[in-house]
Amino acid sequence: AWGGGASPGGASGEVAEQEDPVAVAALEVLRDECVSCHRPGKSKGRLKLTSLEEIRAGGESGPVLVGGDAQKSLLHQVLAKEGDPHMPPKKQLSAAQREAVRGWIDGGAKWIAQVRERPPRVEPVELRAMAGGPQPVLAMAQDREGARLVVARGGMLEIRDLKAEGFPVRRAWTAHVDSVKAVGWSPDGAWVVSGGFRALRVWNAADGTLAWESMGWAGEVGALCFSEDGGTLWVGDSLATRGGYLAVVDWAERKVGRVWKAHEDSILGLALAPDGKSVVSAGADKRVRRWDAVSRAGVATYEGHTNQVLGVVYDPLKGRIATTGADREIKVWDVSTREQDAVLGDKRQVYSALGWSADGKALVGVSDRGQGTIFSEIGKHEGAQSSAVAKVQNLPRLDALLQSVAVAHDAGWVVAGASDGRLFLWRSRDGKWAPLGDGAPQTQPDTSSGAGAAAGAAAPGPGR
Repeated sequence: AWGGGASPGGASGEVAEQEDPVAVAALEVLRDECVSCHRPGKSKGRLKLTSLEEIRAGGESGPVLVGGDAQKSLLHQVLAKEGDPHMPPKKQLSAAQREAVRGWIDGGAKWIAQVRERPPRVEPVELRAMAGGPQPVLAMAQDREGARLVVARGGMLEIRDLKAEGFPVRRAWTAHVDSVKAVGWSPDGAWVVSGGFRALRVWNAADGTLAWESMGWAGEVGALCFSEDGGTLWVGDSLATRGGYLAVVDWAERKVGRVWKAHEDSILGLALAPDGKSVVSAGADKRVRRWDAVSRAGVATYEGHTNQVLGVVYDPLKGRIATTGADREIKVWDVSTREQDAVLGDKRQVYSALGWSADGKALVGVSDRGQGTIFSEIGKHEGAQSSAVAKVQNLPRLDALLQSVAVAHDAGWVVAGASDGRLFLWRSRDGKWAPLGDGAPQTQPDTSSGAGAAAGAAAPGPGR
């Protein structure tokens, strides 16, 4: 049986006994209130606050830290109510926050690198039901057998039968008050996992009842990925512009383990390598990172996108990765060399989601302009070659902003989800598309069940 709920708060790092509480408090202020504007890639005034060396280097206004004397340190002066310039520019820090920074500087500005890796403290928030109208389809996922598709439509989850004509809804229920941002299946197909605002939930796939939940995440639980053996669930937890945090959940123990900062901005995608040895994360900080599935250590960083990386998928046969970005490019990478094998797309639209068929024959992208595109026979650029390195098939364009995609194991069909709540189906036999039937499920959702109760609950702040 699944145990009670667990919070990632403690896992993200309670203050260790040997850590100076004054330093921890001050570094939390810098992390939560300052680093979003003073970090690599976005250093206002050329000042970075992500390491002690960077702080000591100062910025355009010169040194900001005079060790042992807060009154002479610009870093402290700008935090004062009457500071000119005043930081942060649009708010006042509390007296306790200002005092923490003062005490830290006066005490010698001890640096504790682990503090920056922990998710920021956030205020409790009570969610209200979403307004009526179209509910966006932001995520979908197939089970490993390719027999069922879970679709996130607004705060609802639907399980569709991929073996029946038209992929009818077999079950549907309310999962979150807000829009579901990520969904996944346990490897054995018994459980559906969903992520939303500060919440991770596990559902019995057979009847849609709530089995377990983990509350108190820092922001949007927007990416999910299981290990090959199903023993670990990887979770992407994000606060826009402030950081993307990876967490690992012990599936058997129902326990949130290590949590660490993986990106400087939101994590928008996760994917498991075909051999199960690594996981890749796609970030709004323009980077893709690969992590060892066992040690959790960073293995490689892939840089080349000039805007947010919106998604990442693995080639199931060759082990390459494909990424799509807001820079209107799809990139195919050699995992080991980190070189770009190919750059795909027409530079006129953003491919918002990618899917790779299980047989490895088709990489599919869906775009913000209603375009579905199948890339096959993807080769590799050689030297200065700029000609096409893939066979491209554009599917009939739709009048929709497409945001999620699923691809048949044999690339025989493509399902796309739109921002207005519609689902579309393309079939490869004739290249035609048709909207999927969105009628009532055969089994009506039980709003009095654990599912409804969980969805109506407020999302508390982290339990730290």
